[in-house]
Amino acid sequence: MNFIYFIIFILFVVYLVWTWNSTKEFEDAKTRISFMLVGTLFITVLTLIIFAVSRIGVQYPKEEMIGQVRKIILLVFVPINGFIVLVQGARIIANTKKGMLSKEQLSKRIKIFAAIFVIMIILECIYFKNIQLNMINYINTKI
Repeated sequence: MNFIYFIIFILFVVYLVWTWNSTKEFEDAKTRISFMLVGTLFITVLTLIIFAVSRIGVQYPKEEMIGQVRKIILLVFVPINGFIVLVQGARIIANTKKGMLSKEQLSKRIKIFAAIFVIMIILECIYFKNIQLNMINYINTKI
């Protein structure tokens, strides 16, 4: 289990550094930190919602298992989702502020970003359900 927490720590460090570097075009450090905090909160809530949706139809043998599985999924997928959503969102915002994107280019990037976002949510719902079922099957074989 310590190895899993080490990997989670590395994911968060990479996530924070990458997001910080992606926001270097923002006005000041306060704006960057606010973007990261609000974005991380959004990603956390989104991941919790995806977990709740994926949990529909999954029967846990013990109620306390739900919290443990949710915690691991949340800790692993918040930085992964942050790589996709916050880093790319920061790049779009930075390029817009620098005037590097025309209105057509911005519209196209937002549409592509939204499509990737929706696909990510659908795939995560399926993946989270599979993770939960596999964890339950693994625990049931150990009993």
